[in-house]
Amino acid sequence: MRLKRFLGYPLVVALPLLIFSLLTLLGPAPLPRLQDIVFDTYQRWHAKGRDPDSPVRIVAIDEKSLSEIGQFPWPRSVIATLTQKLADAGAVVVAFDVLFSEADQTSPGLLVKKLPTSAEREALEKAMSASTASYDVMFAQTMANIPVVLGLLGTDAGEPVKIKSGYGQVGDDPVNFLPSFPAAKMPLPVLYDAARGAGAINWFPDGDSVIRKVPTFVAIGGKVAPSLSLETIRVAMGADTLMVRASNASGQPAFGVQSGINTIRIGDGDRSIFIDTDSNGEVRLVARRSEPSSWISAASILDGSFNPQDIKDHIVFVGAVAIGLRDQRSTSVEEAIPGVEVHAQIVEQVLAGASLVRPDWMRGLEAFLILALGSLLAWILRRTRNMPLVSTVAGLSIPIMIACWSWILYVRQGVLFDAVMPSVGTLSVFLAATVYHYQEAEHRRAEVRSMFGRFVTPAVVERLVEAPDRIVLGGEIRELTIMFSDVRNFTGIAETQSPEGVVSLIRRIHTPATEAVLRHSGTIDKFIGDGMMAFWNAPLDMPNHATLACKAALDIAGMAREFRDPPIQMGIGLHTGEACVGNLGSEQRLEYSALGDAVNLASRLEALTKLYGVEVLVTEATSRAAAGMPFLELDRAMVRGRQGAIGLFALHTGEADADFFRLQVAQAEILGPYRAGDFVQALALLDKNAAAYQRGYQRLFDYYSKHFNRLIGNPKLDWQGVTQL
Repeated sequence: MRLKRFLGYPLVVALPLLIFSLLTLLGPAPLPRLQDIVFDTYQRWHAKGRDPDSPVRIVAIDEKSLSEIGQFPWPRSVIATLTQKLADAGAVVVAFDVLFSEADQTSPGLLVKKLPTSAEREALEKAMSASTASYDVMFAQTMANIPVVLGLLGTDAGEPVKIKSGYGQVGDDPVNFLPSFPAAKMPLPVLYDAARGAGAINWFPDGDSVIRKVPTFVAIGGKVAPSLSLETIRVAMGADTLMVRASNASGQPAFGVQSGINTIRIGDGDRSIFIDTDSNGEVRLVARRSEPSSWISAASILDGSFNPQDIKDHIVFVGAVAIGLRDQRSTSVEEAIPGVEVHAQIVEQVLAGASLVRPDWMRGLEAFLILALGSLLAWILRRTRNMPLVSTVAGLSIPIMIACWSWILYVRQGVLFDAVMPSVGTLSVFLAATVYHYQEAEHRRAEVRSMFGRFVTPAVVERLVEAPDRIVLGGEIRELTIMFSDVRNFTGIAETQSPEGVVSLIRRIHTPATEAVLRHSGTIDKFIGDGMMAFWNAPLDMPNHATLACKAALDIAGMAREFRDPPIQMGIGLHTGEACVGNLGSEQRLEYSALGDAVNLASRLEALTKLYGVEVLVTEATSRAAAGMPFLELDRAMVRGRQGAIGLFALHTGEADADFFRLQVAQAEILGPYRAGDFVQALALLDKNAAAYQRGYQRLFDYYSKHFNRLIGNPKLDWQGVTQL
């Protein structure tokens, strides 16, 4: 039973619309990953380089610095010198993407304590003051001259977190939505106390290890701790307070549902900066391509070879970029960049007012568009179901329009609109409508088949289904290659078989013969008992129809030779010429067939294979049209019912090897005197070349021998080199 009997068109197209709209709203696991691939592609296509006027600089702990200063971590005295030089150059704030959680083991005081106990060690300890004994204290004293932000790390085990910044919240408690840790690794107390700020350096990459979102806060031990980048902005602005606005805040409708964080404000008054976040306080990174040429090597800061203008009035991040230090991250546009670069990029993004957002209501909009545009497309497809080109254009244009809109929103507004689900949803409507209309068309075709199947062959029915105007008497004149095949002495073979065996044998013969014809693009005209008629170059044009017919004949001849029980021999005739082909017959019964002199001649050739003792006999016209096939010229003959002689050729059914070439040469030598009327010479040449006929052409040799002897005994005075048949 057809689909139409169960479902109407509206329900057929409504089903994929409902499925894809629900998937969009629910967002099952594979969908966000698919969206990430699309949005990453957008970022790669639209990625920009570093803004030359960026207020952020990176001081890189790079290979050059490691080579000149030594392996990392460096003594805090070196860090103190680096910090002081940055302060002297006019840096607004220095943020370290480094965790100073352990005491500097290179401090003189600690090194002395590692010496063996002795009087000299005690004297050395007394000679050292506390200030000279600790590089950590030296670094802390340096931080008094410049605002410095240090890194802290949320961990599963550690110590309670301490927060430098003031903090306020409006609405639901942000701790409920933030990434959470029970404890933290903090900077050394002496360093923490001296720093202006401290921020978390934790990353939360997606399942494919790509950082697409950067946290603004993390929850540590129930407290809200800012990220390193957010804390750096606060200190650079000279602000004291970070304000978090979450769901159910005044003026923020959430209808009692704890939907998450909405906005973060840094500072007060006109100089405040507002950052829109997703529900768990993360900001999508507007990733740009890394430019290592903009980094300033820490070695150049320490040796004074840098340009102070590159540091003056800049926010400076200090972090590891050397590959050996293994602080490499992946973003949407870079497979590997230093983690400090990500901190710098998010600060650049916030200060420039750039954003990349996907509002919570976006999934609802996408689901609505699936329903609206899908319904519109379904209506268009129903109206244009008989216009395939228009339907295809409509079915493809809407997804293309959705994709373009998604790209424009990204480029111009920084809004992430998922084009995948709406596009796939509308394409599913196109597919469902196409299948439905195909079912309808098939139903109409079945009605035509039911109407004409009683008096028209199935092959013709298909043509009538596609072109009803062909339901007329008559046809067209066109060049065909026509084949007739027949089993030699089938009557004698049938006498040894039961009726069921005869039927089985005919089926065993016709089945591979039919496959051979169809395999080589032929048209089966009819079966005539154990024989068959087929033709090429109709109903479709085939420039190489003669060659295809010859190949089919070779396959049929090869099939016949494989029969063992009982053994059979085939006779096949081929002729190429003009015939009338089309819907032929009477008002009561039409048949797609061919008729004409060319058909009659092909039938005669099939009978002549028995006389000449060959499997496949073709006319000169076919041999010329299939010039690449192996032919052996046999005779020129006058066929009964035709005026004028025709050339007869055997299509060689064996290997076209050296033996066949020698046979062609011998045959040419014999045909010369034969056509000239010198039958004695022809017979002598035949006997001389008898060995050439032993491989597959013995019956032809026997025919020539009898024929030449008959002509010698009964010479024809009007002989013109043409055999009268």
